[in-house]
Amino acid sequence: MSDYGSGKVPGGMAPGEGQTTIVELDNDLSPKDRAILCGVICQCKNEPDIGVRGQSLKQQCVRRKLTERDEAMDGRSVYKPEINYNMDDSPPSPIMSSSNPLEPHGYLPGWIEKYWPGGRKGYEPGIGNIRRPDVVVVKDPMQPPTQDNLKSVVEMKFPPDPPDAAQLRDYRRIAGRNATVTVLDPSTCGCDRKPSTEGAPATSPISDTLDSLERQMKTLLNQRPAPGMPGWGLPVPPTPVVP
Repeated sequence: MSDYGSGKVPGGMAPGEGQTTIVELDNDLSPKDRAILCGVICQCKNEPDIGVRGQSLKQQCVRRKLTERDEAMDGRSVYKPEINYNMDDSPPSPIMSSSNPLEPHGYLPGWIEKYWPGGRKGYEPGIGNIRRPDVVVVKDPMQPPTQDNLKSVVEMKFPPDPPDAAQLRDYRRIAGRNATVTVLDPSTCGCDRKPSTEGAPATSPISDTLDSLERQMKTLLNQRPAPGMPGWGLPVPPTPVVP
């Protein structure tokens, strides 16, 4: 995701550019994080949001799905979409709501006008002053997404959007030494691969029986007689043993 006001130039140009910059990527998301984020990428590749002029809005789809997930979990999702970071701070700091440090600031131009030296007139867009990763994965969702609370900084790309070395270099600054930087796209996520049932764990008759007995026991425990009724105070029968 490019920085605020960068127009059509992804990420803009940072001071001192002009030569190729090699950025080392970690690409070592946990299997769970990779599965969830790749699931979102593949869903948005195949069923993107549609704009008023019929355009395919895949990035908006990613943001919407992750935001809805976070809201459904009362803010406890570890996947935080599109947090703006002030790259002028060291380390870069998340731009959050002044009333709730767990919520992103709702209006970035207003934040720039109030807090940036010189306001919006003093802010130069397109040079990486503010960066907005597609997703940051946090350790503790009930703490702000500061560098010490980050597990991963993730860029989610859809063709034909190309990688941006300056952008990824800044994401490395956001991540710091103890978090990873990863780029995911439909190809690396295998979105075009057909799902395979090979290797799927099969359930055995014994495991099915145990599951059934566990459900029955929970039902019995939830249906204990009321005080004074026959059966009240009797010990719970032992769990059946399956040979």
